[in-house]
Amino acid sequence: MKRSLPPKAAFNHESEPISVIIAARNEAHNLPRLLTSLAQLLPIDAAYEVIIVNDHSTDDSLDVLKNWDGQFGIRVLDFQQSLEGIVGKKAALQKGIDAAKYDVLAFTDADCILPETWLQEITRQMSPQTDYILGYSTIISEVGESNLSLINFERSVYYALAGAGIYERKPITAMACNQVYRKSLFNKAGGFEGIAHLLSGDDDLLLMKMMPFAREAYYNPAPAMQVVSVEGKSVSKRHNKNIRRASKFRYHPRYLKLMSAFVFCYFVLFYTAIIMLTLGTGNMIILGVVTLKSLFELGLSQSHLAMVHKTHLGILYFTQIFVFPLQFIYYALRGSLGG
Repeated sequence: MKRSLPPKAAFNHESEPISVIIAARNEAHNLPRLLTSLAQLLPIDAAYEVIIVNDHSTDDSLDVLKNWDGQFGIRVLDFQQSLEGIVGKKAALQKGIDAAKYDVLAFTDADCILPETWLQEITRQMSPQTDYILGYSTIISEVGESNLSLINFERSVYYALAGAGIYERKPITAMACNQVYRKSLFNKAGGFEGIAHLLSGDDDLLLMKMMPFAREAYYNPAPAMQVVSVEGKSVSKRHNKNIRRASKFRYHPRYLKLMSAFVFCYFVLFYTAIIMLTLGTGNMIILGVVTLKSLFELGLSQSHLAMVHKTHLGILYFTQIFVFPLQFIYYALRGSLGG
């Protein structure tokens, strides 16, 4: 039950073999980038395999994958069946987990690009007592979105919350595009049992299930483990993902429900205070509270941005201080009311 931050010094332990698992559904457009980054991974002092599960794709994903099958440790599984009681991406992940030869499982998404040091950083941190690692990720866009920096700033906030939750062993959120856990931990926690019927939750809800059984769990923001997620032209994809994230509220543990309710009320009061100050009905006490809140949040956000080497995004806090709370309230209501 050790609670600590990942040491920066090199670990003195033997590297363990790794099974990389990726579920791909209709990702023919993204797969070449992913596969190229997999081919460029620097070697580690242990065996590794890459299992890519073609999840009922109706595009050319399987044809793309077949050209890489057997190269660079890549093994392609064509999943066209169903698993009883497990829906969506979780079924494909379960197929990959069942096929994995090794205990250490590393996960990413088909629309991601991996740094060449990804496996090396995982093995550096994966001691015999380590059961879970969450890595950082950033977003780039194929269409050059003007608000991409704002999106990445918001993403850094979620990762900061995720890191704090892991440190306190009270998970708040997680991201499936860059996480590592042991198959033995997954099985000990009952796998996807209890959340298998949900279309999402293979990251945060799963971590909440596994944390009581994890010996050591870490958030690793190091650039050596940071992946890049490439977004296409569909803005609705991110919108729907935010709604799905909020809709999982009913499955959260009690501490997280209370925290979410507090944050919701906190943001409502924040906007109320801003409106009062704008209308001239507020006083210096309200102004002082808002100022102290802003300075505190700015300090925390800058601290985390420094950890992930993204300090240039810090200036966006002064925009997000108004945008993020409104977005949180909107998606909280949409998700809670069933989308």
